[in-house]
Amino acid sequence: MTAMEACLWITPKIFDDLRDPAPGVAAFFDHHAGWLDRTLTLVFCAGNGDHVLNYAGRHAWDDRFDWARYNCFALGPGGPAAMARAHNRDWLARVRDGGERSANPYSAGPMFTLSEQPMDYETLAGIYAAVRAEARTRGLRVRLLEYLEPGPEFCRSEWKTVLHPEVAASAADAGGHLVPGVIDVTAPLAADGRRYAAFPGGIPAGLPAGDFVAAQTAAFTGDFGLDGVLLGNQFGLVGFWHPDNAPPPTPERSAGIERFFLRLRAAMGERLVYWMDTYWRAEVERSAWGMTDAAYRSLDAILVSTFAVLVERTEIVPNLLSKAALGGPRPLLGLDFVDPWYWYRTYLDDRRTYRYQREVLAGHAASLAGVSFFANDTFGHFVPAAELAATLEVVRKAEIG
Repeated sequence: MTAMEACLWITPKIFDDLRDPAPGVAAFFDHHAGWLDRTLTLVFCAGNGDHVLNYAGRHAWDDRFDWARYNCFALGPGGPAAMARAHNRDWLARVRDGGERSANPYSAGPMFTLSEQPMDYETLAGIYAAVRAEARTRGLRVRLLEYLEPGPEFCRSEWKTVLHPEVAASAADAGGHLVPGVIDVTAPLAADGRRYAAFPGGIPAGLPAGDFVAAQTAAFTGDFGLDGVLLGNQFGLVGFWHPDNAPPPTPERSAGIERFFLRLRAAMGERLVYWMDTYWRAEVERSAWGMTDAAYRSLDAILVSTFAVLVERTEIVPNLLSKAALGGPRPLLGLDFVDPWYWYRTYLDDRRTYRYQREVLAGHAASLAGVSFFANDTFGHFVPAAELAATLEVVRKAEIG
């Protein structure tokens, strides 16, 4: 079989100085030297995508935005300081003093901020440029995507939680805290006179949220010369991670979901659209969430989600096979090492699932087009070299057959 694609995610935490990203980019390529002999897709996760939705255009590159500079970020009553104090008190009592080793807050870890460096669009453009420059120096063709998350995890989400809460249909679990702000692409937006890259005259009342997201994402990726976008956490399908959380899949909802994906495909043109699934097989996504075949066909790749903190292990293989059977988007198997926003380390904390993911990779390589994983942890450190090398060996053996 041909070499598998490697879809690696990084965050700004890998840089000591956001204004001088070149050393961090070079270190990334050095650390992953063994993975560079294949199609390499790099997903840069500046935050949770709120900066994409708020983007006003080229004239506003000096606008600042919050970025994923925290461990276990969540806002709640009383503000961030009160939330952090309450979370950390609970974490200490249950994990450090109580010895708890499952679910949250164990997996999330304590709440804290890792950087006070400011981020703006000019700085972000410099990071993208540094990736492009280092890839050219090494003779590599790297596909560079930005990350767009439907919910409010990882950092502040002004667009989702302050400006347009009317399209926030559900909540996300952020380190054990249910935080409202997950976009429903079928919901109508309220009028908004602010300038946006795709809507310089503002958002008209009644515009479906999905129409706005599609046009705004295309404008952002176009202005920054990106190769595409990765839609995280089942973007477009409301009700995270379990079919019991999904709203009734009415014909109207399914039509609205399909409209979003087709509008995004049309707006993006030849640019790539990757999508992180629900952790469940395609037939469940159709019946419970209202996903459609046309929506699947609009995608270039699907990340088959297997993160140990969420996945039903018995669902991994059926899900993988169902996505391969679609015959359109390339299925990429999600692999766990570390998390860039929470401090759990799957290779240490859940060795059983960690090994099982690699068994699935070895046993079902013929159904896969590639693998995907977080390349840095919450502190900005790369995956330990030994674990990375062992997984690469599994990939190479699977490619040989």
